[in-house]
Amino acid sequence: MVKHYPNAFVGTELDARLKALGVTRVVIAGFMTHMCINSTARGAFSLGYQVSVPAAATATRALPAPDGSVIDASTVQRVALAALADLFAVVVADNAAIPD
Repeated sequence: MVKHYPNAFVGTELDARLKALGVTRVVIAGFMTHMCINSTARGAFSLGYQVSVPAAATATRALPAPDGSVIDASTVQRVALAALADLFAVVVADNAAIPD
């Protein structure tokens, strides 16, 4: 399956394939926590999946801020994971097990 958008569910058969298999829970990992992980986790939540994001299996990069400064990657990562944990996913802390 080829993904063309930050949300892996947009423009793909991912939702249909997962539902055909009876999947109700997804674990999302990868790069660009603030973009692709965020978009896919929110999309999965909106489609009714229970979402887990293992923090240690995600990463992001520094971002330019609108004022011309740079927001370091560690801050972007912490904020992106905090925003997901607020509603859209169970964010599993480093060295913790994914909940049943």
